[in-house]
Amino acid sequence: MNRESMKRVLLFFAFAVQALWPVTSETENQGLTPTDTLALRLQESVLIALENNPTVTIQRLNPEIAETYSREERADFDPDLSLSASRSETKQQRFLGSRPDPFEMTTERLQYDLSVTEKLPTGTEITAEASISGSISSIYTDQYTGTIGLSVTQSLLRGFGIGNNLANLRRAKIDVDISLLELEAVAEQVVADVERAYWDLFLAEDEMHIQHRSLELAEKQLSESRERVAVGRLPELELAAVHAEVATRREAMIDAQSRYEQARLHFLFLLNLPQERNWDIIPLPLDRPFVPVDTLDTIQNHEHLGLKYRADLQQAQLNLRRNELDIAQTRNGLLPRLDVFITLGRTTYAQSFGESLPDVKSPFYDISAGVNFEFPLPNRQARAHHARAQYTQDQLELALSNMEQLVRWDVRSAYIEVLRSRQQIEATLVARDLQEKKLLAEQEKFRVGKSTNFLVLQAQRDFVASQLDEARAKVAYLDALVDLYVQEGTLLERRGIESFVSGQ
Repeated sequence: MNRESMKRVLLFFAFAVQALWPVTSETENQGLTPTDTLALRLQESVLIALENNPTVTIQRLNPEIAETYSREERADFDPDLSLSASRSETKQQRFLGSRPDPFEMTTERLQYDLSVTEKLPTGTEITAEASISGSISSIYTDQYTGTIGLSVTQSLLRGFGIGNNLANLRRAKIDVDISLLELEAVAEQVVADVERAYWDLFLAEDEMHIQHRSLELAEKQLSESRERVAVGRLPELELAAVHAEVATRREAMIDAQSRYEQARLHFLFLLNLPQERNWDIIPLPLDRPFVPVDTLDTIQNHEHLGLKYRADLQQAQLNLRRNELDIAQTRNGLLPRLDVFITLGRTTYAQSFGESLPDVKSPFYDISAGVNFEFPLPNRQARAHHARAQYTQDQLELALSNMEQLVRWDVRSAYIEVLRSRQQIEATLVARDLQEKKLLAEQEKFRVGKSTNFLVLQAQRDFVASQLDEARAKVAYLDALVDLYVQEGTLLERRGIESFVSGQ
């Protein structure tokens, strides 16, 4: 192909590109039809998401559900009041002695019982009871009996001790603490997701503006090149490369608009605004990426925070404590049952209901005492339960040790990323400043005829890339800080919303 033919091909390509992607400064996203705007700061976005996020809403109920199990276990030590009353009447025919004729006898019986029973955490069961019974007959003398008594049963082996009897209640309370930690972990993840989405939205909008300015630079270069072609200072063949660059940057602009739209939808999804057309809202981030004034602490201190506050590590520690209760309870189950009991009572006898009321000073009494012994042979079930609890304890201890190592690794890795991203901010700032100077110099050289379109366009591309790198570095640093705080388990506290969990 000769030089003239190649020139025609390049010109044809340039005109085709211009026809397919007309040169214009209009960069609106035609697919976006905003109906409303919503200006938000980062803290407001986080609070809205915590209030509306369905996962958080669902998780908030778990501590309440766990608390009901705790109250249920506490009910085992609540006193039990029992009341009963009965009254019966019979009419019979009897033969008495040698009398040939039968006679009729009516009998009326009544019974009133009251008792209060309470089980104590020491393995003691106390029952206080009082009753009145009466018999009214048409032949015999009326008789009423009132009794009052106290019965105490104490476990000496199996079932003895506060640790064993409060194990279920303490286990239920640990479950409440675990559910609160799960809620904290969910809330922390939501906060982290919202912060990342907030900065991603800002970055996507910033990238869209940068690509817009990049397209304007290319269009301006095309305009200047056309003027030079018109006056014969530049061959027409040079326009093809500029047209191609304009088309390439228009593609980048379209991609940036698409990324912005995706970031907008993701941010709105996390906010979960209770509106019918919330997907059409255009969120406007008011906060800008910044480098926090507070400096990083030593890596050892951040590691210490992770070992202290990480929710999943605290859950592992609680699970270990929970299983320790199982071990204590199953160990108690290996013992035989040996209970000692004593019952004291006083009885009152009278011919009228009012005089038969129970009286602790009555001279009539009854006393009983004894022991109960029970032991299943060979007690395989209790032994299996205890062995399983011990194996589970070994497993949980290993899991806890592994979790601690994982926390150390997570925190240290996140710490290194924070340092790297912070240094990148300074590096990209210097690079962007130098690329801007390079572009200005190349444009000036082009105006005096000492440079080419290729070099100017290359300088523009380098400058745009440095701007994008600078914007991404700032957001990457903030994301790295969020990740570090998540790995520490301190994100909610650092954001001043730790009461979100403690208030449940």
